[in-house]
Amino acid sequence: MQFLAVRSDRPVPLEYKDTYVHKLDVECYKCGRVTYQLYAPILETEADQVQAQGEWLNAHLPKVCPDHPDWFLTADRPKG
Repeated sequence: MQFLAVRSDRPVPLEYKDTYVHKLDVECYKCGRVTYQLYAPILETEADQVQAQGEWLNAHLPKVCPDHPDWFLTADRPKG
């Protein structure tokens, strides 16, 4: 299942507001200026899934820097 990554200075898209729950914050270590809030689907909040998605997001953010989108869905099944 995909997680939702939203820039901390942007609102959660309305279509996802009631189906995702905030789990952790991840900063882009390349620029250090952008932080994303990682949201898990309400039914996918197991610690190992959150950890794997957090690691994926941490590795992904420098690849899109400096063009950080407002929000995006993460990889479906990241390799942890």
